[in-house]
Amino acid sequence: MTRFGPSGNDISFYEQGFKSSIQAPAWLHDLGLTAFEVNFGRGVKMSPKTANELGEQARKHNISVSAHAPYFVNLATNDKERTQSSYKYIKDAITVLGQINASDGPNRLVVHIGSQCKLDRPTALRNTNKNLTWVVNKLREDGLDNFMLCIETMGRYKTIGNVEEICDLCAVDPCVIPTLDFGHINAWEQGSLQTNPNRIGEIIDYCCKTLGDKMKHVHIHYSAIVYTKAGEHCHTTLDDAKWAFPFEPLAAAIKAKKLEPTIICESKEIMAQDAVKLFDIYNRI
Repeated sequence: MTRFGPSGNDISFYEQGFKSSIQAPAWLHDLGLTAFEVNFGRGVKMSPKTANELGEQARKHNISVSAHAPYFVNLATNDKERTQSSYKYIKDAITVLGQINASDGPNRLVVHIGSQCKLDRPTALRNTNKNLTWVVNKLREDGLDNFMLCIETMGRYKTIGNVEEICDLCAVDPCVIPTLDFGHINAWEQGSLQTNPNRIGEIIDYCCKTLGDKMKHVHIHYSAIVYTKAGEHCHTTLDDAKWAFPFEPLAAAIKAKKLEPTIICESKEIMAQDAVKLFDIYNRI
């Protein structure tokens, strides 16, 4: 089953008088959506009580819950203290996901894997491979299981990574899969998804060939993103004709490959409304 939902609560959620994420599953169900991504980007601050209540509501309304790890994670570093801090951010997020326990199969944690900073690219990639392997093993040593680390394609050139880099890093462990963020990919490739209608199919083909069964339930982020020569600048909406690119090629590729992804919309302020648009397009293909 392909699931659609937003990353967090959008502006209309609050305009309608809702205040708590615990209310999101019922609201999303009424919109016809089936997924929800909790954003821990600024830190993991959800209490066990809230996590349990969110999970109860998500199960009641058939909403699959994933989460985004704090943006402070950097596994490209050679600094042990920074790596250990990154591990704690990831561990804390997975712990809360376990308390929510409302996803299909393993709990999915989306991770921005790191930035090369002042390192050269090959060194940063070697560090990322080593540190990611250590994180996965450490999580298991600390008694955590039933998780997937969904490492995300990025939109700025100093970050790790592009499609090929993320696919290579997914080889470190069976619990590591990609988050294919097509807005980031479009920014990284300077508008390729706007100018080349075949590019999304090429990306899906490459990932399926490289990752095999890991693509069956791949995690996907989708939004229009403003970009500059440095890559990603900021998110916008699907109605922004200057930066948006068609969803139809991705919907067609998903169906052709018989994939069952979770698709999270990250449009600026109206992510749930735009997720409904994506779902409608998918059903028409």
